[in-house]
Amino acid sequence: MLLVFAVPASLARPKIDSLTLLNGNEVTCEIRGLSRGVLTAKTDSLSQVSIRWEDVTRIRSAHVFEILLTDRTVHFGALDSNTSGNLVLSGTAPIPLHDIVALTPIESRFAKRFDGSVDMGYSFMQSESTTQLNFAGEVGYTTRRRALDLDASSNLVIRDKTDSTRRIQADLTYTETLSRGYFALGVGQFSMNDELNLLQRYLGGGALGRYLVRTNRSMFSASGGGALSSERYSGTERHNNGEILLALNTQLFRLYSPKLDITGDFRFWQNVTTSARFRIDANAKAKIEVYKDMFVSFSFFDNYDRKNPTTALPINDYGVVLSVGYTFNR
Repeated sequence: MLLVFAVPASLARPKIDSLTLLNGNEVTCEIRGLSRGVLTAKTDSLSQVSIRWEDVTRIRSAHVFEILLTDRTVHFGALDSNTSGNLVLSGTAPIPLHDIVALTPIESRFAKRFDGSVDMGYSFMQSESTTQLNFAGEVGYTTRRRALDLDASSNLVIRDKTDSTRRIQADLTYTETLSRGYFALGVGQFSMNDELNLLQRYLGGGALGRYLVRTNRSMFSASGGGALSSERYSGTERHNNGEILLALNTQLFRLYSPKLDITGDFRFWQNVTTSARFRIDANAKAKIEVYKDMFVSFSFFDNYDRKNPTTALPINDYGVVLSVGYTFNR
């Protein structure tokens, strides 16, 4: 079954933006944004097109954009570049186009501020009568200086139709953009993991971080903060913890089709309530586009607890997942 959705012309933004390309061509369009070295625009004749940022010599739009530079500073304003190839903004010196890492339109329409992805995986091993089901999804909402992201994943392993293990985790992250590449985080988390004997964990906290690298090809950030958590393990009473958080996040990407994303997230939780206990959450994913907005991904996860409450010994749970998925508004 094929579903087709049409957007009335009265709701679409008028195509009155313009680009000048390296070969001298002028393009009238609606600029959708710049990310990872690719400028996305929509034209009447060619629908949506992707243009290498290095091929753009002039850009003009009366609409307001968030403008991220290589030195991690952020500006807001309409786009207007001069004949020298510099972006002219009120109150700032001319900005060379090659210093611009990202352009994000500040959309007035509520639905346009959402983006996300969903992917699913399935495997069955006849020799071991084992079925594995995997699901992961994320959705984000972005405004001028703030972003709210929900990321959830689940893994279900069924053995011999009589035994099963579950791993579920959901993370809610609020990001406030500060100056000079700094950002503030608010984090919330729910998790359960049968391999770790974890029935449930609720966690909330905050952190301060900075983008150490942010270009058209890569991103790397570090952050640190604290959190409070409430846990219940098999055979134990619920107990509360104070934890120190240290986190690293990185992303590498290939700019052009087939697009390739490689992401990594590492979180170290030092428990300040229980002596000698710390936890590590590590995730990595490689995702390649196979068709427009469709991708195949290979991911790895590792959850380590240095002093698990059920055994007072280290327990580790890790795995790999192959899945297919879809993205929207990205």
